[in-house]
Amino acid sequence: MLPFGATLLEGDEAMTTSALNREVLEVLISMEELPYLGEPVSQLEHSLQCGKQLQATGNDSLVLAGVLHDVGRARGIQVRGEAHEVTGQHWVGERFGERMGWLVGQHVPAKKVLVAIDEHYASILSSTSIASLRVQGGQATAAEVAVFMEDPNAGDALALRRADDHAKKPGGEAMTLGEVADLVQRVEGESAV
Repeated sequence: MLPFGATLLEGDEAMTTSALNREVLEVLISMEELPYLGEPVSQLEHSLQCGKQLQATGNDSLVLAGVLHDVGRARGIQVRGEAHEVTGQHWVGERFGERMGWLVGQHVPAKKVLVAIDEHYASILSSTSIASLRVQGGQATAAEVAVFMEDPNAGDALALRRADDHAKKPGGEAMTLGEVADLVQRVEGESAV
């Protein structure tokens, strides 16, 4: 059963427009039953909520990167021994370009940077996210912060991370699969220009 009463083809013509679109939707749907490391939502719910958090930016590629930021955890995509953000960066980068791949790959470093530069940020992290921060090496060093912030996409990476942190609410506002399909189509069209 798909979340939010949706089906793959229910009234969403855009969902059948391209092989890339079908691939993205199939991967997302596969994440429905994937637990989100102790959080109260599935990986799919989390992904769709993250995208919804970013819609107000009006930046389609950022929104799609938000939806796909944890794709490296999906069955069939995960690579044993490789961090999910690295796997996700490769998968997204191959399909949507280097910038979107970088945004996906930076959602963990962005957490480390935010802990280092925002004294209140750690207080909003879930217990699961705090535990994973320890495994990920903790707060970024001053040198890591400097390198991260030099990238012209650092602001978008921080926005994605903040959306990631707020996308863990059971029944929270989320994108629909139809909206994701339309988004993929727009981003795919932009990269073809």
